[in-house]
Amino acid sequence: MADLRSVIATFIRRPWFWRRDRQLPLLLVTGPDAAVVAEEAIAPFAKHLPSTTVREGDHASVAALVAALAGSRGQLGKPVDGSFLPAPRFPLAQFVLWARKQRDEPPDSGNWPPDPQSHEGFQVFKTRLKEWRRKRPTSGGTWRLVVDFFLGRAAVTWVPLGTLVVWLAAGPSDLVGVLPWLLGILVATIGICAQGLGSLRGSFFYGWFKRQQFTRRGYWERLATYALRLANATDDDSDRLLVHALCEDLRQAYKKWPIPWPSWGRGLYCLLHIEIDDVQSVNARFLRLLEDTCETTGLVLPMLVIATVPDELAGPRLSAAPAELGALTENVRKWRRARLRHRTSLRLVVRSNGHHPSPAPPYRLRPWRHQARAIGYWGVVLLGLPGLIIWLALSTINGRAASCGGLTHVERLGGECIGVINATRDVPRDLFKAEIYAIMQKIDATNRAVDRAGEYVSLALFGEYSVETSWPDERYASALSELTAAEEFQRAVMRAPRVKILIVNAGDNYRQGKRAAELVTKLAEEDTHLMGVVGLARSVAGVEQAVSQFDAAKIPVVSTTATADDLGMVNGRPSPYYFHLSPTNFRQATLAARFARKTLPTTAERASAVIVQDGMDEDTYTNNLAADFASALQKEKFTVGSPIAYGDSQDQMTPAVAKACARKPHVFMYAGRASDFLDFLRAIEGSGPCGDRLPARVIAGDDVSRVVAAHSGEITNMRRVMVYYASLANREIWKGNEDNAFHATEFISRLIKGAHKTAVDDTLILTYDALDVIYRAANKAHRPGGRLPSSGDVLFRLSRTFGESAWNGSSGVIDFGWGERHDPVNKAIAIMRVESDASSVEVRCGRLHPSESLPTDEPCVDLPDIPKNVP
Repeated sequence: MADLRSVIATFIRRPWFWRRDRQLPLLLVTGPDAAVVAEEAIAPFAKHLPSTTVREGDHASVAALVAALAGSRGQLGKPVDGSFLPAPRFPLAQFVLWARKQRDEPPDSGNWPPDPQSHEGFQVFKTRLKEWRRKRPTSGGTWRLVVDFFLGRAAVTWVPLGTLVVWLAAGPSDLVGVLPWLLGILVATIGICAQGLGSLRGSFFYGWFKRQQFTRRGYWERLATYALRLANATDDDSDRLLVHALCEDLRQAYKKWPIPWPSWGRGLYCLLHIEIDDVQSVNARFLRLLEDTCETTGLVLPMLVIATVPDELAGPRLSAAPAELGALTENVRKWRRARLRHRTSLRLVVRSNGHHPSPAPPYRLRPWRHQARAIGYWGVVLLGLPGLIIWLALSTINGRAASCGGLTHVERLGGECIGVINATRDVPRDLFKAEIYAIMQKIDATNRAVDRAGEYVSLALFGEYSVETSWPDERYASALSELTAAEEFQRAVMRAPRVKILIVNAGDNYRQGKRAAELVTKLAEEDTHLMGVVGLARSVAGVEQAVSQFDAAKIPVVSTTATADDLGMVNGRPSPYYFHLSPTNFRQATLAARFARKTLPTTAERASAVIVQDGMDEDTYTNNLAADFASALQKEKFTVGSPIAYGDSQDQMTPAVAKACARKPHVFMYAGRASDFLDFLRAIEGSGPCGDRLPARVIAGDDVSRVVAAHSGEITNMRRVMVYYASLANREIWKGNEDNAFHATEFISRLIKGAHKTAVDDTLILTYDALDVIYRAANKAHRPGGRLPSSGDVLFRLSRTFGESAWNGSSGVIDFGWGERHDPVNKAIAIMRVESDASSVEVRCGRLHPSESLPTDEPCVDLPDIPKNVP
């Protein structure tokens, strides 16, 4: 027993990195008590290296056995405590396992698996492969793998190369000073991303399938096509490739790469203990395949395999007699000499004689050698960190100075300047498009006057001002309207305290909303003038993240045109710091459904409706509105099928509309985004099946008001559609009634007279009201002597804006109610019809001023603000 343990220790200990790896044997243990001998022999080593035991009968197939070893939760991929290194990964074996598994997961119809030459089958496998690579689980944890691949391996290789590029490029005198750094950063970034993503996704290794000899991948063969071919392969071919892939994954984990790699620091090989009682069992077949693979390919397998086998399995392939335990050491020397000349089998057989006294003292593996090797590897890696730190520092300094004008509380993220753009000085030129920058200049000019006045409060305007499109689409037009309202309101406040507008850019589509909110929070800790945040105009993921951040920082927020029902919910509870100014999706969906029922020109007892929505999962608005539409329509006794989703590509709109038209609905309910609305209408206009009921009646959510303002003429020129939409605030609802006109605010009066004709009304008016409501709260809390209120004082005043304290705003009565949720109570909302010059009001609910009686139109009676079952 002592000899066996010593031999195992000799085999699993890896030579120093300057010496090549040697072939390890398949150590077969036979005899009456082989299982006991093997288990006692490997006991001191199992916890120090990647190891596992495979019992007889545990697995029904070779694939299941390999999955238990090298699958996404395989034992050989389990991290080893004290190794200081990541566990081996098995991208090749896992790919073959995935391809093989596909044969057991057929679609609803059709032959399966499809023919390898089938284009339909290729498309299915392409989609499945993409989804698998995106969601593939990892045993080591995603962040640990990201750090390992991008920093521990790729960065240590490419940062020095990038530095070398900087040094070489800085030589010629005609280069601009920053250009060498940009070039070096580019080289390092591309290298790190390419190598890191290639390692993380497995594609760094997939080229091996073109070089191996079992079911070889064609040189130009796509990976999905190859997977389809593997799904059609026989079990024998599949098993052989699977075992070969497992061996290659292990070889890659121990390969002496020319670049820094954890294989440099691995001091112990893997250990596999496998029990075999039946020569025809799955375990026996796996052992034969493992041996055949190594013998055929000459691959040096960095794994010691210890198998307990019956004599009949050990005998046929032996080139020498089995060694007794007592004579094992000498037999190992003979085996090694023979293997150097490739004159013997991989098998090394040990026969136990039934008498194996326990060693005294017990054998202990001292792991300091392999730990020292791992520490040496990390020492090499850490040598690259000073260069990495210097590179990051220089790139940050240069990036802030060159990319965002050296602004504080601003960061360059994804090509956009994110944060409080004018926290310490005016907005730099060329950061934003000309029209947006022109309004920001006016705000900065007023800010300078406010600074000189000394007594002021700051309000952060949180929006998306670096929209990517170069023409005024709905986001661009909304950004202009938002800034216009802020500039108008700021200029209108002439009394103390004055208002300073801090412009916060959260990026296109609010994709950097969380980081922008963090930068606002940091500024609020330094600037006691900052009273709260307004804006957050769209119900998307970035806005939800920003709301959570402001809730944690206890900063009051008044949102404008964000309408999702639960946008103010944080960790399952209503945020006390979030105030919802616009009507909710539930309110507008209920009104739209009632309007459709009362005005639908049909005698059908149960009319039909179809809901069309954006298919983007991260868009809170469209998913929530579609669900509210469905609920409201069912309550109004409409026949409603499942919503029809279109993708983020315009090419997918036409088939979505064709599906909607095929249902022959009485009304189309559009819950998508404004950017896709014209394509939706054009698809209906040009669709044959929609011609049964002309014109097709379309009722859209409030988001389309952003595009209607600029394209009303084009919409009214369409003869096959009649378009209505929900409006959160509109100058038209104030017209036609002298009492309403008398109570209209000065801002609304100017809009009625023609001011800002091209603006998006709901964004313009609600932004003005949001600034007004939070300023009123700050003004009421303003202490004598010019002492500033706190954000807590502002929160208290905002929370008391209900009942008798409600007031007349430009968007109607401002009343946040008395409950935990600060949703607007009986907020004004309208259904508008698109006309060539201006939209007309079909129905309006809610009060415009406190003295107005509630509208008695049938759709408005008991129109709810929020769902009844909300917290």
